[in-house]
Parts: sequence; C-alpha cells; structure tokens
Amino acid sequence: MHARILRYLDEVVRTGSIRKAAARLGVASSSISRQITDLEGELGSPVFERMPGKMRLTAAGEMLISHIRQTLKDHERLMARIGQMQHPGGGLVRLATQNGPISGLVPRLALDFSERFPAVRFSINALTGPALMAAIKSGEADIGLGYNLPNDARVKVLHRVEARLGAVMHPSHPLARKASLRLAECAQYPIILADASLSLRQVIDDAALRIRTVLHSTVDTNSTDLMKGFLDDGESLTFLSEPDVLDDVRAGRLIYLPLLDKSLTVQTLSLVQRENAVPDFSAALFAEEIMRAMTSLPGRAARE
Repeated sequence: MHARILRYLDEVVRTGSIRKAAARLGVASSSISRQITDLEGELGSPVFERMPGKMRLTAAGEMLISHIRQTLKDHERLMARIGQMQHPGGGLVRLATQNGPISGLVPRLALDFSERFPAVRFSINALTGPALMAAIKSGEADIGLGYNLPNDARVKVLHRVEARLGAVMHPSHPLARKASLRLAECAQYPIILADASLSLRQVIDDAALRIRTVLHSTVDTNSTDLMKGFLDDGESLTFLSEPDVLDDVRAGRLIYLPLLDKSLTVQTLSLVQRENAVPDFSAALFAEEIMRAMTSLPGRAARE
C-alpha cells in the first residue's frame, strides 16, 4: 500500500471521522472516502463501521490498522537510516573477503556505493577462507565474500554462484587468440600460480594430477594483483576465476580463456553473514549490491 493511503487510514482511526482526518491532513474528504471504499473492495471486507458522526474499526480493520502502524514506523526508521548514510557517521560496512574478489568485484562495488552514500565507511580485509569464516562467526565482519567456503551451521549463505576457472594472460600472449584452453596447453608457458594458502592452488594441483600434467610455476604468490602484474611480459599466464578478472577483460588489459578440463572442480563464490545476525543497515544494503553483481556474472547460474 502507498504510504499516503496508510496515513489517511491511520488519521481516520485517530480522529474517528473522515471529515476531521481530512481537515488535519489538508485533503478533501471525498479523496479519503474514495481510498477507504477502494481498499474495502480490494479486501472484500468492511474496514469501518459507519456510525452517526463516527467511524469505528471492524475486526478486519483492527488487524489492518495494526499492520499499518507498524509499516509506518518501519518506513520512518528506514528513511531515517538512509538519511544518516548521507551525512557524517552514516554507517560502517565491515567486509571480510579474499584476494580474488578484492582485486576484482569489490573495489568497483565499493566505489559505486561510496558515490551514492559518501558518509558510509568501509573496513575491508583480505583473508584466507578459514580466517574469513572465523571473522564472520566472531562478529568481526558483517559480511563475507569468498571462494569454496565450507558449510557451517553458524554461518548463513546469502547468495552463491558457481564461477568458471580460466587461463588469464596479456593480450599479446601467443595463446590469446584461442577461444578456450586445456591445462596441458598451458604447461608449455611460464605459469604464475596461487600459493598453498589459497584454495585455488589445490583445485589446480588436483586437476593437473588427474590428467598427469606437470605445471612448472615461475612464481607462487597469495596476491591476485601480483599474479596479474607478472602477465605484462606477454609470455606468462595464470589461473583465476572469471569474476576476479572481469573488469580487466572489459578494459582490454587481460584475456580470460575458460579451461575445458573436466578434472577441474567448480569454484563457488559465496556471500555470507553470521546466522541470526542483524548487520548495520549500510552493510545490509551493500550486501544487496553484491548479490545483484553476483547474479549478473557470466558463467553458471546463481543460487541461494
């Protein structure tokens, strides 16, 4: 229901009269009367008993006005909290994430959010999967965004999407013109690998073992930005999930080619929060922005 209609009904209940409510609200009595008639038609039940000089709520009307007043309070709180986000001290978003998202999705989303709500502050930490989960469970972070996070009864999954793993390289790389690749083709070139602290490394190692391919890394690192930086030589390549390089690919800085090996397990990107937690309003709003971005990612379908 529109907020104006809710206020009309609330005022009629308070004054006991359409005429008095109209005078207090500065609107025509006929307008309020018409809104009430339309609502009763929609509900299929009278909201008021029409008595001489007075309007009294029916049983259905009592239930309705209780809902209306709660809705109006919620609306006022919502508008107040949004207003707070526009001014100093407007809120804090505490995000625990990993190196991949922090070099991919997160900066763009945080910048866009800051433009709309300049008073909101961010606390963003790049953590390993176990540390991310610990930060969520302890309440040190409001929301978490990471790959291959384990199931935990104390952690609620807000959204989840399967992300394709691919080979990433400079546009001048000899393989850059291909449409897709297999791990065996990549083994002929210098490889920048995620180190053992990242779940991605285990995925790559397991896949290479299944197809009996040896991948010789020239650099092992836990920094996604460093992995990308080493690709400027035009010879090296690395392996990353598509969301972590989407902006680089769109800007023409890097090439992403999906890996076709069936031995590769799917990377799962999850947005999480502590079970039964009530995060800061700004954090909840930013979580919605992340979910929208996840839903629009290329590749496999998102799921909750």
